[in-house]
Amino acid sequence: MPMKKTSEIIWQDTQHQLLFELIDQLKENQIDPGIFAKLNSYAENHFSLEEEYMRVLNYPDAEEHIEAHNKFRTELEIMVAEQHTYDENLRRSLSLFLTEWLTRHVLGIDKDFERFVMESEYK
Repeated sequence: MPMKKTSEIIWQDTQHQLLFELIDQLKENQIDPGIFAKLNSYAENHFSLEEEYMRVLNYPDAEEHIEAHNKFRTELEIMVAEQHTYDENLRRSLSLFLTEWLTRHVLGIDKDFERFVMESEYK
C-alpha cells in the first residue's frame, strides 16, 4: 500500500488536493461542463479506494465512515441532477458544499482513519 513514512497517507492527501483543484475550477466564470462528471468520478474513485482500505484493515469505524461517503454521493448527485443550467448559483452552491464537506470530513473522520492506518502494520 503506497503510504508516506510520516503521519500522512500519500494517496489520500493527493486525492484531497484534486478535490480542492476541482473546487477552484468551479469558482471560475467559464467552466468546463465536464467538471460535474469529474466530481462524480472523483467521489466514486476516492471513496471506493478508502473503503477498500477500511475493509482490508478491518477498520472498526468503517460503517460510520462509509455512511458519510454515501451521504456525500447522494447530495452531490442531487445537486447536479436537479440543475438544468450550470450557472453561477450552482457553481457557488457546489463550491460551498464541497469546501464545507471536505473540511469537516478530512479534518474529522479521515484523520481518525489516518491515525488507525498509521498505527497498523500497513503504514
